[in-house]
Amino acid sequence: MDCQLCQKEFDAYREGKLSGGARVQVEAHLESCLDCSVSFQLLMLANKVMEAEKETLSNPFLVTRIMSGIEEMDNKGETYSQLPAYLKVLKPILISVSLAAAIFIGVLVGNIYFQADSTRQIPVELSYMNDAALESVEIYSQL
Repeated sequence: MDCQLCQKEFDAYREGKLSGGARVQVEAHLESCLDCSVSFQLLMLANKVMEAEKETLSNPFLVTRIMSGIEEMDNKGETYSQLPAYLKVLKPILISVSLAAAIFIGVLVGNIYFQADSTRQIPVELSYMNDAALESVEIYSQL
């Protein structure tokens, strides 16, 4: 048996799916060929590592700790229906007032930032000037 054929049969040999004659040939080749035996040992080591990675160790107390934490939060916390009436009304009012104040301040800051300086009128004299008559393009073309 050559090395290429032996290496193709590694998985079947490891799983025990080879027939008796093929299994004997692979074992004989692994005993005689150092490269194939090293490759097979590396394959077996890699499979052991992968199997160890697949196993997850669970903490048996994790679920009980989480459930006790949830129950503790339920026992401590007040629900919305247990709040006094003035807090039920006061909270939406405070939220509405703070939202209105934020919008008002935003509009105020926006108006202060963009002042009305851009609406100045130009002097009347500038509107009567004819720039084309002041300088001739022909002067610049002769240079």
